[in-house]
Amino acid sequence: MLESDLPDAPVVEAPLPDLIVSRPPVETPLSPVRTPVAPEAVRLCVIDLGTNSFHSIIVDAFPDGTFAVLDRLKEMVKLGEREFAEHRLTDEAMERGMVALHQIKTLADDWGVSAFIACATSAIREATNGGDYMDRIRRETGIVVRPIAGETEARLIYDAVRHAVDLSEPSLLIDIGGGSTEFIVADAHGAHHLVSLPLGAQRLTEQFVTTDPVNRTEFRALRDHIRGQIDDVIQAARAHHVRRVVGSSGTLLSIAQVVNSAYGDAEAPAHEQTFDAAHVRAITKQIMESDYAARLATPGITERRADQIVAGALLLDVVLKDLGIERFVVSPDALREGIVLDYVGRELKWIRRLAPYQSRRRQSVYELAMRLRFDQAHAEHVTALALQLFDAAEPLHRRGEEARELLEYAAVLHDVGYAISRRNHHKHALYIIQEADLQGFTPEEKAIVANVARYHRAGLPKPTHRDFQRLDREQQRLVLELAAFLRLANGLDRSHFRNVARLVPVLTDDAFAVTLYTRADPALDVWAARQGGELFETVFGRAVEVRVAGG
Repeated sequence: MLESDLPDAPVVEAPLPDLIVSRPPVETPLSPVRTPVAPEAVRLCVIDLGTNSFHSIIVDAFPDGTFAVLDRLKEMVKLGEREFAEHRLTDEAMERGMVALHQIKTLADDWGVSAFIACATSAIREATNGGDYMDRIRRETGIVVRPIAGETEARLIYDAVRHAVDLSEPSLLIDIGGGSTEFIVADAHGAHHLVSLPLGAQRLTEQFVTTDPVNRTEFRALRDHIRGQIDDVIQAARAHHVRRVVGSSGTLLSIAQVVNSAYGDAEAPAHEQTFDAAHVRAITKQIMESDYAARLATPGITERRADQIVAGALLLDVVLKDLGIERFVVSPDALREGIVLDYVGRELKWIRRLAPYQSRRRQSVYELAMRLRFDQAHAEHVTALALQLFDAAEPLHRRGEEARELLEYAAVLHDVGYAISRRNHHKHALYIIQEADLQGFTPEEKAIVANVARYHRAGLPKPTHRDFQRLDREQQRLVLELAAFLRLANGLDRSHFRNVARLVPVLTDDAFAVTLYTRADPALDVWAARQGGELFETVFGRAVEVRVAGG
C-alpha cells in the first residue's frame, strides 16, 4: 500500500506503521502445517523492537474488534548495548537485530501474514544512527519500522494490561524495558498518570554499575537517581491510594518467576498469581546482593538478563518500599498486545473490508485499491471478464495459474490512477503500483502487474517507455498477452454499468469469437471491445469477433 496521505486513507499515527511489503513465503516439504486464516480474519505480525529484546506475535484480527494470538517469538538482542553513552547503535548490536528480524520474518511468512506492524522504542528512537538502521531493516527485510514516543508507549502498555488484568483496584503499572520504564497510575476509571522515564535496566546498568556484586556506593547512587526521577509517579500513586503494582515486562516477569519458585505455586504460571510485596522485596534484596554467577544459577533469570536485572530489582524495590505496596502481580500482555488492540481499533473498517480476500497478496491489492477509492464494481466486473477470456484462450497462450493471478491483480488495479488524473490514469496506475508496498510480490511480479495495468488502454510500448523496456523479453511478452485480455475486458465494460451480464468466448482456428448477453443497448461496449481487441489481434495473430446474442 502507499503512505497514509493518499485519498481515503485513515489517519495513521505512531505507533501504527503502514502495512508493508515482504517476500513471498518460502514453501518447503518441511514447512509445518499452520492454521489457515479464518475467513473473517486478517493475519498480522506485530514486532516490538525493544532495547533488550525483539518481541513478535502472530495474530488473527477479527471484524468484531477481537484478536487471537497464534504464535510468539522473542529474541534477546541487546540492541542498546553501549548505546547510552555514545547515543549510537553498535555494529554488533545491529547485526544481532538483523538476525532476529530475519527469524521473525521467516516465522511470519510461514504463517502467511498479511501485514507487519513494527515499532521501535527508546534504543532506536534515541540513537543518532537509528534512522539509518530503520532504512536498512526496510531494505533487507521489507519491514517498515516506526519509532514511537515514550508517552505513546505507556498508553499502549496500559491498553494491553487493562485487557489482561482486572484494574478495578487502583494500581501502578510498571514496564521496565532496556532503555526506559513506563509508569501508569490506573484504576477502573482509566489511566490517570502516564509517563515514560529513562530508567531502563540496561541504561541504569551502564550508567551506574561497574561492580559485581554491586557495592554500597553504586547501590546508593543508583537508588538516589531512581528516586529523583520518579517523584511525580510516587505522588500520583499516593493520590490514588495505590497498594498494588502490576508489572508487564521481561525483567518483572523474571522477578515474579523467582518469587513464584520461592513463595508461590510453582505449578501455576506467575501471571496467574498475586504475590505478597514482602516476599517480592525479599527476592529483590537477594538479587541486589548476588553476584553474576549466583543470578545466572537462579531459576527464572536468563543468561542475557542476569547482568542487568539488579537495576530492575532495585527500581521495583524502591517503588514497593516508598509506596508501601502490599501486592504484586504480572500481566501476560505488554506493548505487543497494546499495538494490536490499537491497530484493531483504528483499522476495524479495513479489517472488515479486507477479510473476505484470503490471499495475503489479494488482501494487499484490494487494500491499495480501496484506499484509492477505486470503482470496485467496475474493477471486479472487468476482472471477471478478463479471467474468463484468459481461460477460454488457454490453448493459444499456454499460460498457467501464476500468469492468471497477475492478470487478476492488474485488472483490480487498472484504474487506480484515477486518484491522480483521469486523462492519464493508465500512466499513473503504473507509478502507483510500482511504488506501493504490495504484500508478497517479488519486484518482477510487481513490475509485470504495473505494466499490464499501464497498457489496459490505447497505445503500445515504445522505446521511450522505460518501465516496459526494463523487462526482459519473456516478461515483455507476458505483459502484452495479459494486457490484451485486460484491454478487451475493459472495453466490454466501457459504460461502467456492467451491461454485459454474460459472455461466451470461443477460440477457433481463425478467430476469438466473443458472444455477449447484455442487459441494455450494448453499442458502446461493443464498439470499445472491438477497439480493445486490436491488441489481442496484434499479439496473438487471431481476429477478435464481438457478437451480441440475438443481434
